[in-house]
Amino acid sequence: MNKTLAINNLEFAQKQQKLSDSFAASNCKRLVDLLVMRGKNGDQTTIYFELMGDCKQFRHPSLHLRIKTQLPVICQRCLDEMQINLDLNYDYLISNTVTKEFDENDEIDWLEVDNEMNLHALIEDELLLAMPIAPVHDKNCSKHSMQSGEKPNPFAVLKGKIK
Repeated sequence: MNKTLAINNLEFAQKQQKLSDSFAASNCKRLVDLLVMRGKNGDQTTIYFELMGDCKQFRHPSLHLRIKTQLPVICQRCLDEMQINLDLNYDYLISNTVTKEFDENDEIDWLEVDNEMNLHALIEDELLLAMPIAPVHDKNCSKHSMQSGEKPNPFAVLKGKIK
């Protein structure tokens, strides 16, 4: 990442601070490898985020992170460009030890206390984990693609020549 945003995560949570910002997806070196970053998508792909600190919701210092973006990728079925719309929400407990009451809870992640937590790196990590392994269109793939299990008709070429 070219641009970094470092926060003291414990202080941010305890003071119940809020931060809304955005940055170009091109700043995420690992994420860019999975994206179509040419033409209109090049520098226009933006990642929006909102971070809120809290001490009341879980009775411990915590952060809530929301990430919204549209990422340009290649459909693995038709090989055309497509957009993945992501609207992600994460909750993190801030502590140097894992609290037993939240140890089994998959809805809450744990972050160690960090005076200089790199927020952009955290956002990139979450986006990488949220990306589908093989992105495909929900509907309307290109006419040139075949659905799983379809076989080309070997007589299709002859049909066009007989007329």
